[in-house]
Amino acid sequence: MSAKWLKYGVVILLFFTPVTVSAQQNVNTGSHSVEPDAITIASEPDYPPYCMVDENGHADGFSVDLFKAAAKAVGLRVKIKIGVWNKIKLDLADGRIDALPLVGRTPEREKLFDFTLPYLSLHGAVFVREGTSGINTLEDLQNREIAVMKGDNAEEFVQREKISKNIFTTHTFEEAFKELAAGKYDAVITQRLMGLELLKKTGIDSVKPLDIQLPKFRQDFCFAVQKGNKNLLARLNEGLSIVIANDTYEEIRLKWFGPVIKEKIAFKDILKIILYAIIPILIILSGISIIVLRKEVKRQTKNLINEIAERKKTEKALRENEAELRNMSGKLEDQVAERTTELQEKVKKLDKSQQAMLYMVEDLNRITAELKEERRKLELSNKELEAFSYSVSHDLRAPLRSIDGFSQALLEEYQERLDNTGKTYLERVRKATQRMGLLIDDMLKLSKITRTEMNHGTINLSGMIREIAAAHQKNNTGRAVDVTVQEGIMVQGDSYLIRIAMENLVNNAFKFTGKEAHPRIEFGTAIKDGKTACFIRDNGAGFDMTYVDKLFGAFQRLHTSDEFPGTGIGLATVQRIIHRHGCQVWAEGEIGKGTTFYFTLPSQVIGS
Repeated sequence: MSAKWLKYGVVILLFFTPVTVSAQQNVNTGSHSVEPDAITIASEPDYPPYCMVDENGHADGFSVDLFKAAAKAVGLRVKIKIGVWNKIKLDLADGRIDALPLVGRTPEREKLFDFTLPYLSLHGAVFVREGTSGINTLEDLQNREIAVMKGDNAEEFVQREKISKNIFTTHTFEEAFKELAAGKYDAVITQRLMGLELLKKTGIDSVKPLDIQLPKFRQDFCFAVQKGNKNLLARLNEGLSIVIANDTYEEIRLKWFGPVIKEKIAFKDILKIILYAIIPILIILSGISIIVLRKEVKRQTKNLINEIAERKKTEKALRENEAELRNMSGKLEDQVAERTTELQEKVKKLDKSQQAMLYMVEDLNRITAELKEERRKLELSNKELEAFSYSVSHDLRAPLRSIDGFSQALLEEYQERLDNTGKTYLERVRKATQRMGLLIDDMLKLSKITRTEMNHGTINLSGMIREIAAAHQKNNTGRAVDVTVQEGIMVQGDSYLIRIAMENLVNNAFKFTGKEAHPRIEFGTAIKDGKTACFIRDNGAGFDMTYVDKLFGAFQRLHTSDEFPGTGIGLATVQRIIHRHGCQVWAEGEIGKGTTFYFTLPSQVIGS
């Protein structure tokens, strides 16, 4: 499940969900009642990296951290017990505990538990000993010995889908993997990521996952409560919504999994690039071909006329000498007849060639007309896309302005009736709507960049950087930044687009040096891989080169919005502009030691 769309969804859910039960009400936990500020949950010891036991014997893992954060957000204190899955699942069903942090939602379990909104999707895998052969599809498992953990959703899956006739259960997956490695079973079925983590933890390197797809073993994982415990379910949904909306979920996910990179080019964009590049070339080639063919037709026609004239001349000469030739043997007549036949054959061949060329010209004219029609359709599609962008902008901004305006009105006109929590929630709503407004602006700007027609010219890049930096200095009079600009750097490109790219890079440098006592920014050139490249360097926060591939992705950020504001669109915009000029942009950096952005541009000239 995409963390971005999960976040947007829960912000809306948080805004429209009614307020849950008050702190003074008791939370119904089935067979017993406890104070709403204290609940008991249970965690598995061996389901890494989601639920496990740390070196001190305490419950740990992504799902445990997420549950504690969600509970804290709604004022719940959590006591955690540790137990094997089959036992703690029964404890929740019988009301001996209040909730579980990691439960896959299945038809079988919906009869026993109520589930919060899903926060994680996992996929299953088949694990075998290295060197195992003969297992290439699910059908190959029918007569094999399959091991699963008792009570796990893997057991429900293999039973439901009748994967094998020989199914064995273990108390834990760690036990199942150890017995598989020792040769006891043919395969173990479990969640792929958890299985890999568990093999790493136990040091088992003789067991590997197969590339068999298990489409019916994809599951959404949630928090679970006892069936009918609506009050606790509502509070956990509220807490989960809050931690997803305020970036706590993202911080926990980064802690346990690291960043997830998604960078895809839409098929529509690829089609546009292909059509924009190929159609002009085909039109030019068609025009050249038509000109060449017309010249060839003229040349052949001229030759034909000359041949005809030559033949008439010959016939005239023959008629003039006819009297002299009357008395000569039939040899001359044969020669004349042969020559005439040859000329006639040439005329026929020329006629056929001319006809073939005319057909080719007609085909080229038809192709040219079709290409023009396709170009017209593409231009119409672009206009429709622009209209759609305007409509999206207008339709999205209207409810945002309404939400922001009513929230501000509540804060200003009803502040005496609101407690601090209510005011905080309204401030969060306003902040979220304003941030979404910025996201809409940046998305439209990024979309427009790919459609803008380019006008190339000579650009004084040194002067442009000085102007942009001076504007930043003017807007931040209380902050002195040491800016160094190398003179005489001239490039070829679209001045409008290049200025947008440079403003984004300089803005990044000013922003990420914001916490430095003596901030420095430098613009110049350097030799990289035997070629001259421009660079913008700062001594700011820097970044971990492990995640350099994530840097230019749309909406991808290596720092939280609390540390440094932004929408994650700026560097994606820079990359598209540089790529549209047929050039490259890349970055180098180190945490706490600053960042250097390198880029190339056409016809670069270096001054003194």
